[in-house]
Amino acid sequence: LFIVPRPARCQEPPAQEAGEVKTVEASGTAVIKGGNTALARDSAISDALRKAVEQAVGLIVSSDTAVKNYQLLEDNVYTRTQGYVKDYSITGESISGGTVNVSVRATIATGPLEDDLAAMGLLQKKVERPRVLFMIAEKNIGHRRYVFWWWGRTDYMGEVVDISAADSTLKEVFLKKGFNVVDISGSAAAFSTSDAFRVADLTQTGARSIGKRLNADVVVYGKAVAMEGPRTPESNVGTYIADVVAEAVRVDDGVVLGSGSGHATSRSIAGISGGTEAISRASVELAEKLTDQITAAWSGPQYVTLRIKGISDYRDLATFKKSLKGSVRGVGAVFQRSFSDGEAVLEVEGEISAQKLADGISSMDPSYRITGTTKDSVEVTVDGDGTIK
Repeated sequence: LFIVPRPARCQEPPAQEAGEVKTVEASGTAVIKGGNTALARDSAISDALRKAVEQAVGLIVSSDTAVKNYQLLEDNVYTRTQGYVKDYSITGESISGGTVNVSVRATIATGPLEDDLAAMGLLQKKVERPRVLFMIAEKNIGHRRYVFWWWGRTDYMGEVVDISAADSTLKEVFLKKGFNVVDISGSAAAFSTSDAFRVADLTQTGARSIGKRLNADVVVYGKAVAMEGPRTPESNVGTYIADVVAEAVRVDDGVVLGSGSGHATSRSIAGISGGTEAISRASVELAEKLTDQITAAWSGPQYVTLRIKGISDYRDLATFKKSLKGSVRGVGAVFQRSFSDGEAVLEVEGEISAQKLADGISSMDPSYRITGTTKDSVEVTVDGDGTIK
């Protein structure tokens, strides 16, 4: 037995106004009780709309966040479809085995949904994971010095240069967490860079410089060392201790996204194997800390550095900042870093990318000319006499 689909659009009680909407498709079911097909149909529609709202939540927050906070979402979001569904249409209906099945296409108002998720502290939006480059100088058992792949040759003062155990382990954990990783395994020996950066004690400037060359968004740089611990008398098994420390920085502007250390021990007959195992274990501990820190930083409010040239005086800068917040969607707060000789540096906080910020500024006034963009920065020149209207 099939029910003929109704072509007309159906209306939920109106959701509060929202600028953005998402259209999703979902299906719902309900068991017919006491022969009351109409009641079961209504219940199936409600079930479908609830699942539509669940889908919309899944498009906004990370899957981990949704799973960990399911009961909170169940009590405060999933049961309140009337607050988020602007309208819907029924795309299919059927009855099978005493169950009504209904399919809907629903329009979800994301504004109210995001407001409620933010109020519950769950608005950790999905974002594209950054490209991460690992630069860990490593000193394993049997090595007299730290070795590192950015030396650019197959040996370093008599030590064989290879991808370190720390690099390999960090890469493996980050990949499992869904990050994009810069793979240098096939080109490490052919890599060349400035002599100033061919050192184990790499500075942030050096790490960012190499990261830019390899199109990385984030560089994780630091050191790993393994040492032999106490050995049981008359035993061939030795104890090995490893420590790994690292810092994660954003390549574009040097913002520190995370830092931490890992410590581990291992027991082995062979020194190199024992040291490698200890370093790997310590690197797993470090990776868990860094992935959490980077994810939190990357999923929270975005910060875009905005450089403006050609401003006539400070009053014009104040006018620009006020206009920016009112004209470009997604701009939250605007912080002033500096202003001198007609040039200002601002930091824009909000749910907006550098590209969208540039697009928004270019549409504000014809005199605002975008002269450069990166993933985290925008450069603007004010044409004419520098007066901002």
